Amino acid sequence: MQKLLLILFCAATVAGCNSESVEQDAGAPPAVGAPAGATGTNAATSAPPLTALIDPHAQGTAVALAVSSESTTSPGCYPLGPPRRLTRKQVVNALTDVTAALTADTALAATVGKLVSDTAQFPPDTAVNPDTTRHKGYERLDTTVNGRQVFSLRETAQALAKAMTSDPTRMAKLSGTCTDTADACVTGFIRKAGRLLFRQPMTDAEVNVYRTAAGNTNTPSAFARVLATMIASPKFYFVIEKGQTSSADASSSCMPLTAHEQATRLALHFWDSVPDAALNADADSGALLQPATYTAQVTRMMSDARADRAMRDFFGGWFRLDELVALNGKVGDPKFDAFAGSFKPLPTSSDAAINEVLDMVSYLAAHNASLQQVLTDRHSYARTSDIASLYKTAVWDGVSSPPVFSESTRVGLLTRIGFIAQGSSDTTLPISRGSRVLFGLTCKAMPTPAMVQSNAKADLSGLLTTRQRVERVTEMNGTSCVGCHKPLMNPWGFVFEGFDSLGRVRETEVILDDKGKSLGEKPIDTASLPSLADTMSRAVRSPSEAQQFILDSGQFERCFARNYVRYAFGRADTAGDGALIESLRQQAVSGANLRSLFASIALRSEFTTIQRAK
Repeated sequence: MQKLLLILFCAATVAGCNSESVEQDAGAPPAVGAPAGATGTNAATSAPPLTALIDPHAQGTAVALAVSSESTTSPGCYPLGPPRRLTRKQVVNALTDVTAALTADTALAATVGKLVSDTAQFPPDTAVNPDTTRHKGYERLDTTVNGRQVFSLRETAQALAKAMTSDPTRMAKLSGTCTDTADACVTGFIRKAGRLLFRQPMTDAEVNVYRTAAGNTNTPSAFARVLATMIASPKFYFVIEKGQTSSADASSSCMPLTAHEQATRLALHFWDSVPDAALNADADSGALLQPATYTAQVTRMMSDARADRAMRDFFGGWFRLDELVALNGKVGDPKFDAFAGSFKPLPTSSDAAINEVLDMVSYLAAHNASLQQVLTDRHSYARTSDIASLYKTAVWDGVSSPPVFSESTRVGLLTRIGFIAQGSSDTTLPISRGSRVLFGLTCKAMPTPAMVQSNAKADLSGLLTTRQRVERVTEMNGTSCVGCHKPLMNPWGFVFEGFDSLGRVRETEVILDDKGKSLGEKPIDTASLPSLADTMSRAVRSPSEAQQFILDSGQFERCFARNYVRYAFGRADTAGDGALIESLRQQAVSGANLRSLFASIALRSEFTTIQRAK
């Protein structure tokens, strides 16, 4: 059975790529933001920005960055590729929302996440980084499909269908007030459930298939068979886009998406879920193809609380927050316990530190803040006493104004526990910190390290600080490491040595032996000469100066734009994305608030069109 399902999945995927569109939207207008008759790059760059407040506290305008000389002309539409599958998060959110819509049972809907992860053991997606395999990236870039996923989807489908139909109250909601024949009632249910799960109305041929599965009866077992078959269908699990083949300009390389394809793309992008009733209504009527209606829906969706899901997901991936090792992993080790002192990390401390960063993003987005403020905000969003104690602030209640950091050196993102802490260690990892800033926040390209032990004879004798040990190992003249570490990676890590591996402020480093006994104490040296672009370097002595260097360079906004394109389209950025990336960068530099910045990509023709198959 599992093998058969996998074969059906593959067959449906191929068929979705090669078949002609069933749905035809005659007389559809050009993509949102594209004037009549416009195609290619000009259409893409003419999209108007979403009207929104401009953050008055945005940092000064960053230096202008021209589109890369390697950029090529973009066709102005979404590139062709295999159908994207739903991520596990999207599966959970979609089934949660559909369950609530069909049964009106929010308690049952709330169990979907546990069902998928624990009962069905649906495998999590792999975070894919298009630059390197050394670090994590975005789950949306994971396109693999394996037997375990197919089997877990089937298990989820059967268990959820049984739960939805085993209760009389839920069954009454599923069947509605139908007083017609059993066949008519089950047909109505099939159309209602299929509309939500498949994200578009069902054809008569599709309805007949499920009528047969139901045996033309409206019993709970018949409804369960229909639901289980629908949820396990490739049409639910895959996003197949064909475009308006009948109404598109045959000479154009781009085709506008159908109304239902646009609705699905919007919902999955902003909510990680399926379209709601309002979006479905505009798709069914065709109104979504009108620019004014489309823009109104984008504005509404970004203002909805569900938009927080994708925003947190994006920033968590961009900032590599999941790489934080459990803070309590070495509790009980004499050396670590002596280092931690009165602070006792809990099994939940790492998650609390990560959520503190993401709660900051959520709060700033809700208060019209800019991308720059994500970097510079100095409030603590710690909701637990362990993280609040590291910040030396009160616990935040999640509602009132968050407390301000009491330590002057705690300047924002670069010094937040979730970003700077390094798990179960009594010593810092400057190289790791440097790579997080250099690769993650500024998109600096680095060559693959040479796996040559040319530094094996480094002299590590004497009482050395962490910085001194790193310098002796990686900055030896004539070694394979010095070319990258000395001018690039190490300086970005050394400037944060004023924070220990738990993220606490310090002025000295206590060197401990394996039993936790102090061998001595040495002053911290944070003076560095970090660089960003090929000829851009600056002497800094504090995280504050390093932060300002990043802001002045303009690389932070450009790196955001590159990563958001990757996240939005579920693929690596290419040379053809140069104009799109530059447009997003310019909006970020201008201080546009986070919501309008995130919404702007949906107003470009790349988001509402697809390339024509050659």
